[in-house]
Amino acid sequence: DEWRKTLGVSSFSHEKHRPLKVRNVATDHPIMKSFPKLWNTPNGELYKISKLWPNCKPLGIAYGEDTKKDHVCVWTNTYGKGKIFGTTIGHHNETMRDPIFLDMMTRGLLWACGKLDEDGKPKPGYGPVPAKAPSHP
Repeated sequence: DEWRKTLGVSSFSHEKHRPLKVRNVATDHPIMKSFPKLWNTPNGELYKISKLWPNCKPLGIAYGEDTKKDHVCVWTNTYGKGKIFGTTIGHHNETMRDPIFLDMMTRGLLWACGKLDEDGKPKPGYGPVPAKAPSHP
């Protein structure tokens, strides 16, 4: 259970491969500030979260058509001094190419590393790198 306590959730199976409707349940959290209120994913797998550990904070949930209940699919957790960003979304290339998914993952990583401010903006030096003008010979 120490691994699950680190992750913040326990899950042992998932539902069928189908699109998910992910609801943003933490619109004020820096990771979720630019995340839509509802995101219809490409095909994915909704993992059945059977337990949320005490430090887990749900950020996104999706309704399970098989289980007929909501499951956390985006969250944060703390373990000791560690900050953990977790998601069960992203098992298929079509999802990993989606701009909403990529933005969420980037913000989650920056948050976990302490490089995302409270407004959901990357701290100086961690934002997009401006494109350089092409040099001509």
